[in-house]
Amino acid sequence: MLDWSQLCSQVATFAQTTLGQRACAELTPPPSAALSERALEETAAVDSLEAEFAADLDFGGIQTAQCAQALARASHGGMLSGPGLQAVASLLTGAAKLQRAVKAAAREAEATGYAGLQPVAAAFKDIATLPELAGAIGSAIEESGTVRESASEDVRRARGRVRTVEGRLRGILKGYHGEITEQAGRMCVAVPASPDGPPKGILLGAGPGGSTWYVEPPACVPLNNDLAAARGELYGAEEAVLWRLTGEVDGERYAIQDSLDKVVWLDTLAAKARYGRWIGGTLPELVPFPKTGKARGGSKAAAAARQREEEEEAEAAGGEEEAARDDSERHWVNLRRLRHPLLLGQHLLAKEAAEREARRGSATARRLQGRRGGGGGSRNGAAAAEAAGAEAELPPEPQPIDVTVKPQTRAVIITGPNTGGKTATLKALGLAALAAKCGLPVPAVAPVRLPCFDAVLADIGDEQSLSASLSTFSGHLRRISALRAESGSRSLVLLDEVGTGTDPAEGSALGIALLRALVKGGPGGASLVMASTHHGALTSLKYEDERFENASVEFDEVKLAPTYRLLWGIPGRSNALNIAERLGLDRAVVEAARDKLGSAVAETNNTIAELEGLRRRAEQDEVAEEAAAKAASIARGQARKLR
Repeated sequence: MLDWSQLCSQVATFAQTTLGQRACAELTPPPSAALSERALEETAAVDSLEAEFAADLDFGGIQTAQCAQALARASHGGMLSGPGLQAVASLLTGAAKLQRAVKAAAREAEATGYAGLQPVAAAFKDIATLPELAGAIGSAIEESGTVRESASEDVRRARGRVRTVEGRLRGILKGYHGEITEQAGRMCVAVPASPDGPPKGILLGAGPGGSTWYVEPPACVPLNNDLAAARGELYGAEEAVLWRLTGEVDGERYAIQDSLDKVVWLDTLAAKARYGRWIGGTLPELVPFPKTGKARGGSKAAAAARQREEEEEAEAAGGEEEAARDDSERHWVNLRRLRHPLLLGQHLLAKEAAEREARRGSATARRLQGRRGGGGGSRNGAAAAEAAGAEAELPPEPQPIDVTVKPQTRAVIITGPNTGGKTATLKALGLAALAAKCGLPVPAVAPVRLPCFDAVLADIGDEQSLSASLSTFSGHLRRISALRAESGSRSLVLLDEVGTGTDPAEGSALGIALLRALVKGGPGGASLVMASTHHGALTSLKYEDERFENASVEFDEVKLAPTYRLLWGIPGRSNALNIAERLGLDRAVVEAARDKLGSAVAETNNTIAELEGLRRRAEQDEVAEEAAAKAASIARGQARKLR
């Protein structure tokens, strides 16, 4: 439902080996937080290797899939072919190159006191490169996979005899008027078919349609017999070489397998790091789960008293230091300017394709201009216009959103209009959680903070089946039941359109009951729930239980289009009547609808609109403050330089 396999496919394009691509395409979140932490450290190490220490991690020419097949064949007692042995040699040679690159970067890092390369440096410190075996294969096997003549004295002698016999046969066959060829391992001549029958000799066969005859002259029969014997001798000599090298490979099979595993592992990590740089991502920090909260309602006075208690507890534990921490550290989920990774990837791919097309068009225009002495102005203009059109057709870059969850929050209710980005928000969070578990960068600005959810469970989309007699509502219920059977107190649960597909009153009641059951945690519960809905009643949970929070997707009533921005602390409001009025629906009809809704709904919508305005002004003030702080920092730097 989250399209995780598509994200893995994007990562796989950055791997250089066949098995590395396969491993990336089949990324599976590890079963423990410790393994996820290790995966993040490994990705960070490879990213530093390439980005900071300029290590050349070149996997070109390493035939991982063929090498794995060769090792499997050797383990079962089979003889390795020349290409199989070449694949083994390519692995050993490539592993040696990678080891040199890693060791050089590790020495440089050690000199600067940087220890971040340790996960990779330790793995490649003693990797088996077996230069003697790689050299033996290289000296005995051609790059094409054939056995070299110098591989053994028997091969040299047998190959010489084959050449001698073939030369004698060609000398005889030249005397016949026909093309020298070979049929069934015997040298012969191809002559046109004749009504008079074939010439004297042995007819070995006929060409397509019977227009050609393949004839072996009588004088060639004994020599062809000698050729068959010589070739058999050569095959035996070459096979002896292959068996000898197969035995050497089998003797080092476990060491070679270990090298293969490490090379594929490094290629997978490099793909993760390169993917992260491509999307401008940040490696997340895995944070502890907050303490389980309980529902605490009550009056404003009680809430103020609780706040005073929490402040006193914080001060007793070093509250001053806590207050000085960055605001992002006060959230157990902190994903600022998060972009949907798949939408971002599609945008980047389309942009790269457009840039390639533009460069190709520019190069063509320059060539034409050079040939015509600068007379290709109109063609240049057409090429530029075509490039501009391709740029305009690019998929839009996804709107960044902030997903920041405070420690007491266990459920976020997202409301707002259709096509506003509610489902995309759910998917972006789910993919970010899975990426963090797998050691992948997340397309958000630092710091990225997430707990290591033990499961990411989702009910997203509409599953209807006429053959199974499943309605929209029944499909949701079935998936939610299956979801709760797997969820627990450390699970992330994503629910799209909670309570939809049935009577609104009953759907709202069922959605509220479901969310209250999930925030309790334990078996069938969740650590964090993010749910989208059109039922406004669910937004009231925030005012009854501090474990609930509201968010909404913004809608531009002037442009009559969603902005794809996520607003926190503000429930979504209905825009249907305002939109209907702007689109020209009879004013009397719109007013009648407003009267039907009642003044309470209108007041609620007005209040939400005021909150949205306040949020926008606060964001503008925040941007202005950041710009002022940046300008002051630049001014201070200039002043220090002048001093």
